[in-house]
Amino acid sequence: MTFRRFALRSLTLLLLVALSVTPSKGVADTYGEYHERDHTWVIGSPLIQAAFQLTADGRFRYRWIHDVTTNRQWHVSDADPSSPINLTVDGVWLNQDTGYSLVSYSFGQIISPARGTRFSIVLSTPVASGVVRFEADVYAGQPFIRYRTAYTNTSASPSFVTQADMLSWKFHDAGETFLDFFVGQWKMWREANFEPYETNVSEHDGPVEMFTGAYADHTAWRALRDSHNNGLVAAWEFDGRATAQVEHLHNNRLLTMDAEILDLNHRVSPGRVFRVPEAFLGVFRGDWDEAGYRTQRFAESVLAFPLPEPDKFPYAMFDTWGYKEGVDENIAMATAARAADAGAEVFILDFGWARGIGDWHPDPDKFPQGLKPFSDYVHSLGMKFGLHIPFLEAAGNSPVIREHPDWEAIDPDRRLYFGATSLCPSHQPARDWIVSELVRVIKDYGVDWVTQDGDNMVKFCNSISHTHAPGDSNYSNSIDGVDEVIREVQAKTPGVLWENCEDGGSMQTFHMIQRYVTSIINDNDDALTTRRGVYGAIYPFPPRYTERYMMDDPFDTYHTRSYMFGGPFILMNRITDWSRSTFDFAKREVDLYKFVRSMIRDAKIYHLTPPPDGSFNDAMEAYDSQKDRSFIFVYGGGPEATVDYVHPRGLTPTALYWVNFLEVEHSYIASGQDLMQDGIPVIIHPRLAEVVALTRQ
Repeated sequence: MTFRRFALRSLTLLLLVALSVTPSKGVADTYGEYHERDHTWVIGSPLIQAAFQLTADGRFRYRWIHDVTTNRQWHVSDADPSSPINLTVDGVWLNQDTGYSLVSYSFGQIISPARGTRFSIVLSTPVASGVVRFEADVYAGQPFIRYRTAYTNTSASPSFVTQADMLSWKFHDAGETFLDFFVGQWKMWREANFEPYETNVSEHDGPVEMFTGAYADHTAWRALRDSHNNGLVAAWEFDGRATAQVEHLHNNRLLTMDAEILDLNHRVSPGRVFRVPEAFLGVFRGDWDEAGYRTQRFAESVLAFPLPEPDKFPYAMFDTWGYKEGVDENIAMATAARAADAGAEVFILDFGWARGIGDWHPDPDKFPQGLKPFSDYVHSLGMKFGLHIPFLEAAGNSPVIREHPDWEAIDPDRRLYFGATSLCPSHQPARDWIVSELVRVIKDYGVDWVTQDGDNMVKFCNSISHTHAPGDSNYSNSIDGVDEVIREVQAKTPGVLWENCEDGGSMQTFHMIQRYVTSIINDNDDALTTRRGVYGAIYPFPPRYTERYMMDDPFDTYHTRSYMFGGPFILMNRITDWSRSTFDFAKREVDLYKFVRSMIRDAKIYHLTPPPDGSFNDAMEAYDSQKDRSFIFVYGGGPEATVDYVHPRGLTPTALYWVNFLEVEHSYIASGQDLMQDGIPVIIHPRLAEVVALTRQ
């Protein structure tokens, strides 16, 4: 072949390839492309790329996830493919082997809450009486793909969805071995407290299983990494319960992932849509702190409820539960004045203010003037007014249960909340009442902050007469229940902020953070238990979602600072019983919290020691990459004074840093390399917490 003929042939091939690619310019360096030759759609950015294909015989499947930064390819196995569409409708399993016809596809720009590109495809199939829409998003500056599937019933009869997988992935293992990592949730009655779990999946016999969602055992997040520290992060945005598995099938050369919704039996009326809860998959290189940091930044950029006041949040707060149910108008007035003087920015009137659970009117004996005058008083002190409302619970003698006993969530195995039963929020008339009551309470009483509480926010309900389908309470009471309640109430009461509490942090999901500005971790427990909870929870969730309640009196830095690293700093003590010296000390600690809070909120968190157990000095670091500085909190766990060497991370090796100690009047200068390698000598006394500040020269 002559050079001229070779060159002409090569040019022709290049033109054919170019003509077969239909690019779609996204925003902020994100993009979408359609490759006509092999019917493949690609979305990507300078950080990540994902591809989906409609094969010649109509199978819709994943092709790959590409970590652009490291050039790590996570290929889908050709021998055992997978599809993002994985649900069962009317007994028909729609999956990687289903034959589809293309109805339409498009690429679109995403402007809010973050800028990016969206790929949408609509498919029909002769085996189901509806159409399927799949969407995948890529966002500027984020190494994640977020996706969703929806089924629209186009027939004249109801359909039922009985199975849905939010995380249907099968990757070729590329001859690698894998570690798996996830954390638990808080379980008040099972002594569980965000424990980290690491498993060598390649050596494990069978799948590594998680149980996630409200009232379950684990947070809805996991990370995997191979022997070269290239990793995947996966999470699913569902408050209901799900089982999630990872397994390394050596014989098939497969790494499989799934997250199945439990107890699903959702009725889809003609013309209505069933939505599989969204999920996201991301890439990282490094350790579990890196996986957590990438997740946190994605969550804050794309998912989380907007920061109410970026220069002040998370707030310093006071909650009246230190007085239990004995709180009344006089106590509330006195504590509000003291709390404001101590520097609190939000004052929460906790359990005990109402006539009864489910009877959301002020107790006339405790608050003879009602709540609005007290709310006005709190506002006059410069604080927001918060109110504790377990709005899904109702006492047996409450008017709502007496008048509508059929609204009760039918669950013979439930644990009663302070003796109260539960309403079923996906039962339409019950939900309408809950919404109207919450709107009334918020508006009539001048509420700025709602502390939601209760026992299991996604209720079990076995009713066959409620408006939800029998056997579907897990999905219905999540999507059509508590989430719909909060969505409607927030739309009618803009500006009101919500705090998630479910007897503690028992609903730690990436859907939860979309409705709430913060979430409790462990419920009014001691300092050590608090730090253990934060240690685990701060892996997947942004620091502002690691809130705690401090019931310990603030008599030393070990206690106050155990509640300071993370979300809102909430005093929950008998503040009117404090001595002047105790009050002055607490006020100084509140000032310290306000100084460090925004930096910790936005920082990369490093776990410098194993999980605290009280037998050693434990430490956590918050590193600000923009200013190249750190705050390190070190807690004295032993019985005697010691000098421990704490090894910071993330510093620039060649840079010089001022090292300053809050408790010991001492400072020195050292290089980042020396600090990370040799450590920082920290004098720790029992029941003391030191704060070390590293500032680049």
